[in-house]
Amino acid sequence: MLSTYSNNSLGTYRDCPRQFKYRYIERIEVPRRLTADTYLGSAVHRVLADLYKTSANGVVLPLDEVLRSYDAEWEKPEKRQIEVPNERMTVDDYIENGRKMLELFYERCKPFSQGILLGVEMRLYFILPGSSYRMMGIVDKLWKRGDGVVEIVDYKTGSHLPQGGTDPKFSRQMGLYQLAVQEKYPQFGQIEQVQHFLKMDEIISYRMRPDELDELAERFRNDILDIHTATRLDDFPTIEGAQCRYCDFIERCPAKRHKLMVEAEEAAGEGEKATYRLAADKAEQFIELDEKLKRLKNEHEALKEDLRKLAEELGLDKFSAENGHVNVKITRAEKFVTKTLDADKHAELTHLAREWGLEDYFTLDTRALMREIYRKQRLEENRMTQLKEFVVEDTGCRVTVKRKLDEDAGDV
Repeated sequence: MLSTYSNNSLGTYRDCPRQFKYRYIERIEVPRRLTADTYLGSAVHRVLADLYKTSANGVVLPLDEVLRSYDAEWEKPEKRQIEVPNERMTVDDYIENGRKMLELFYERCKPFSQGILLGVEMRLYFILPGSSYRMMGIVDKLWKRGDGVVEIVDYKTGSHLPQGGTDPKFSRQMGLYQLAVQEKYPQFGQIEQVQHFLKMDEIISYRMRPDELDELAERFRNDILDIHTATRLDDFPTIEGAQCRYCDFIERCPAKRHKLMVEAEEAAGEGEKATYRLAADKAEQFIELDEKLKRLKNEHEALKEDLRKLAEELGLDKFSAENGHVNVKITRAEKFVTKTLDADKHAELTHLAREWGLEDYFTLDTRALMREIYRKQRLEENRMTQLKEFVVEDTGCRVTVKRKLDEDAGDV
């Protein structure tokens, strides 16, 4: 179990729990991929940190010197290990993009003295409010403006622009940083979160309200509780998505390994079908059968509706056919409104029943009890211990199909 959580580790769990398990729980040692995107971000961050540290001492570095420092970052031995994920670009293209970002930033922000620098690349640890969990954030720049507002600044070299300060991509990271800053520097009054998107020359700034910070802390707490539950049950499913392009565990991944092994077996040219190839055949059969079942189910439901209408029109409840007969019994009964049918009406009914002392007719919602109370540890320790006696482990299996045609359409 992790002793310290960060925005990156929690984000990894949300993106793919299996990757989180490999990286943070099993700590599997694999060669770390060094992509051009990652290297570009690190190089730019180091140059900007040096620029502001130097400016804080009264020396403004000229742009050509800043760019020379940046170019030197790309001459380190690691350059030979850099992978380029975009086949239409080269390492030189990434280098040039970084130079353009720095030029835009330099012209916008010079002479870099609009505030008092409090720190760069600051690694801050804090205890998550309302819990005992230790967290950490690395703040690119912290400084106090002339109007007394403290800015928490983060630089971005990517192409994803959040939709303002309430976008989860922005609020999760910057809110975590603000929680860290507030614990370390409780004397700070007004705090503003700022992200510089260097490629687009855009700035997003936001002042988070106390209630938003409280809500964010609760979300982090729930994320960590989910990780604890997953660890206890050893339940870390795979989630496929854009993050797979940068994953270091592709060859171990249960969602990717089969395809890799089939390709390896086919390349080896074995005479008999090996296990992975047989599994691929079974998967193909399942896809075909699943499609037939869905089609039959739709036809079955359509015929059922047709027979219902005919039964009402003809006043019949039994239809004869060559191979037997079909009974159609149309019933009408009264029932109370359900939460699914009308949530507001159901809430009114529940309130009324409680007022009248009819709790004996309530059904215990064990799913809600597990989701909202037990997993989030809402009760005192002794009551949580009592509840644990009624918890059993349930193993489920969900088999779904994604046709090749659907995958190709998603790539367009």
